[in-house]
Amino acid sequence: MKKTENKILRDKFWENFTLGELNSSEWEALCDGCGKCCLLKLEDKDQIYLTNIACAQINLRNCRCKNYEKRTELVKNCMSLTEKNLKINLKWLPYTCSYKLVSEKKPLPHWHHLISKDKNKIHQQGFSIKDNSFHETKVKQKEIFSHIIAEIET
Repeated sequence: MKKTENKILRDKFWENFTLGELNSSEWEALCDGCGKCCLLKLEDKDQIYLTNIACAQINLRNCRCKNYEKRTELVKNCMSLTEKNLKINLKWLPYTCSYKLVSEKKPLPHWHHLISKDKNKIHQQGFSIKDNSFHETKVKQKEIFSHIIAEIET
């Protein structure tokens, strides 16, 4: 077992346990740091439109929330990821999302920090929003639709 921030991570916990069996340290360690969950989404009744506009709370240099503990208080539409809502209504999560992969009993990608031991590998491999997104404070409301990067059926 490996100690991280005074909390224990079980060996290969992502392979040996379901999401419901993870402790809080393992749950947090599973995040690959892509930042894609922090991209703004536009919704209508049939579609979700993913934009390259990031929440103002995210640090675009490392793709981590600047106020993680208070994120749901500070950001009206911020959703805490749980095992339940992952299965119910989070179709917009990328196919590379670690939580999605573990829930589907699929392996983590080679660049995931739990495999590569390098938290920058995700950025180097181009699987994060680093260098590909804009803070919502930098985009004018009338320009939002020009920032759509994908359509996801609901």
